[in-house]
Amino acid sequence: KRLFHGADGGVAYEKAIGSDPVHLPDVVLESGNYAWDVIALDENGNDVARRGEWKFSIAEDVPQLPWVDPEELLSRIPEGHSRLLYPRASLAEIRSTLATTRKRSWQANLRAADGALDTDVPQYPTYHLTEDRQECRLEYVKYFQYIRGYIDGKLMHLALAFLITEEAKYADAAKRILLEIARWPTDDDDVTSVSAKWGDEPGLSYAKCAHFAYDWLYHALDDREKELVFKMCEERAWQVYRRLVRSNYLTNPGGSHEGRLIAYLSDISIVLAGESEGPKTWLDYSLKALTTFYPHWAGYEGGWAEGPPYGLWYNEFYIPAFEGLKQTTGFDLWQRPFFNNVRYFFFYCTALRGEIRPFGDSAENGGPGARGGSGDASLMWHHAHRFADPHVGWWVDQIRDWSGGGGKISLLFEDDPPSSPPVGIPNSRAFRGVGWAGLHSDLADPDGDTCMIFKSSPYGSVSHSHADQNAFAIMKGGQALAIPSGYYGPSYGQAHHAEWTRSTKGNNCVLVDGQGQEIRSARANGRIVDFENRQGLTYLLADAAPAYMGKLTRCDRHILFLRPGLFLMLDDLAAPQEATYQWMLHAFEEMGVEEGRAVSRRNGATLDARVVCPLGLTLSQTDQFDTPYNEGIPEQFQKDRPNHWHVTAGTDGKATATRIGAALGVYGPEEAFELKVLEWDGWFGAEASGAFGSVVGWMQLVEGMAGPDGFGESVDAGSAKMCGRASDGELFTR
Repeated sequence: KRLFHGADGGVAYEKAIGSDPVHLPDVVLESGNYAWDVIALDENGNDVARRGEWKFSIAEDVPQLPWVDPEELLSRIPEGHSRLLYPRASLAEIRSTLATTRKRSWQANLRAADGALDTDVPQYPTYHLTEDRQECRLEYVKYFQYIRGYIDGKLMHLALAFLITEEAKYADAAKRILLEIARWPTDDDDVTSVSAKWGDEPGLSYAKCAHFAYDWLYHALDDREKELVFKMCEERAWQVYRRLVRSNYLTNPGGSHEGRLIAYLSDISIVLAGESEGPKTWLDYSLKALTTFYPHWAGYEGGWAEGPPYGLWYNEFYIPAFEGLKQTTGFDLWQRPFFNNVRYFFFYCTALRGEIRPFGDSAENGGPGARGGSGDASLMWHHAHRFADPHVGWWVDQIRDWSGGGGKISLLFEDDPPSSPPVGIPNSRAFRGVGWAGLHSDLADPDGDTCMIFKSSPYGSVSHSHADQNAFAIMKGGQALAIPSGYYGPSYGQAHHAEWTRSTKGNNCVLVDGQGQEIRSARANGRIVDFENRQGLTYLLADAAPAYMGKLTRCDRHILFLRPGLFLMLDDLAAPQEATYQWMLHAFEEMGVEEGRAVSRRNGATLDARVVCPLGLTLSQTDQFDTPYNEGIPEQFQKDRPNHWHVTAGTDGKATATRIGAALGVYGPEEAFELKVLEWDGWFGAEASGAFGSVVGWMQLVEGMAGPDGFGESVDAGSAKMCGRASDGELFTR
């Protein structure tokens, strides 16, 4: 049972919960301080063990979201169809705006639906019959991309077009797809199942979309067709539920794909409520996660540990469930802190003109500045509306070549969200729960913004995350100057992806004796220890020592960003025995390399890196991946991918401890920017000057050495490791 004590020691809440690993109280607790415990009882109800008290506080005026019995919620759902996202009662209002305030989104949907009118039917898969294991895996990838085009694409566009227009041509085309897949097997061991041993992506598409088609095409289906499609939806819902129970998701929620399925159960429950007994079980199981720990990869500040690409996709998957529950039952999951804050993760931890979106799998496949926003615009558009956030609305307005969303959620709101430039808000923000930070020179000037994305994550290197704790990436006006190198492909876990892209060596990190952090380990983690943002500067400190699993006993990376374009980076390193150390820098294009200096250029943007170490450094450069992109890939699946460039600054000597200092000057093609290296006994510094004035920063290379004059007592005494002066004259020491 769960036991909550108030500040006065009295029992505020007590509940016997059986063996459930999660629990949300069904009463609202008043603001104040509490302690809570978990108590194990024997068969007679006697107290036999306690976890120990944990303490928490409830602030004034926080949202209230107590547990509501799922059967009560299901009873609130209106009869009839449609129900999900666009309840039948809302259709008249939506239709009245299609030529005005929803015109842009509606036209995008209509173009997609019209383009699918002559669709044929999808083919049942045969890739699982391929005997060669490697070829089978790659054929699987090819097939799930193919089937998504039908299920996530054509079927959804056509079904929505019919729902809005009631024109038979859209229903007829959609039914060709829907009735075909409704005849396919739904056994757990079938190749189209979410539990298929060959891969689950085809099954995930059916679990995501089939019930939408049933709901939105309901009035175009005859009784026999309704029965056929309903049976498929119900059986696939049970299939989803069985997988989640087998994986014990409520106790072990780290499975990436299960993070989709748990949300799908809620929106399936909305569609099938009153028609099946299943929703009572499915919604109960789903809400136990959605109201407590979900999402596993998230911090309450809004961060997503797997990075912006997977953060984008997984924060789209639950929208139908959240919107559907809010619309049909009044149960508002958007009130939970993470969901209130996740938009800020994309706002800060991407660059608006960014051609990449570090870190994690698929970081190289575009960013907000590529391909009409690379999907980010649609997600942020939704959040700008849902939370009436004008800064996020402005962010969406800046996305080039975005003509409005064309997906399932695109008609929920009118085309234009509230919008105003992000003036007067911090230019940097840390998300400590997931170990990410976004540092910007000027969020309101995306074309000139100097942006560093930084990561040192408590989640380690599992799932779609890499062995890249204390990694950084730098963009100028979106041009990628320091990158996480390598590719996510040809599919998850192939040699190049597993051995290079996921590795520490492939990222802008530090190696010890040429070795990096452990790959695919939750214990190989890091954390942001300190973060401070001011008008003219940002400072952060992160610790990645645990990620090296004993190879390093200290791996502190200090970063001082002096706006608009100077980063001071100090790596404070220690090993259990004498070792060499390597400082890595990666770029898309060949860098200029000379003694102690590497210069990365791209489309007029420049990163000028000056690197020093008391042990001495030798810089080298190559454009070769240790594991080539096509390593181990059958010829028919091979693709040409450009190599990336890799600079290694390796120490000339060995030591049990050392420090590596780097001054990174970043500027654009039209910017006057001069970078001058400064020296002081035991310290390394740099001064940057230009139209902004000048900034100065220093790093202590030798422990205990007194630093330059004018920065205060801690620098004079040798106890400070960094100091600087921002362009507004403000001093900083740490």
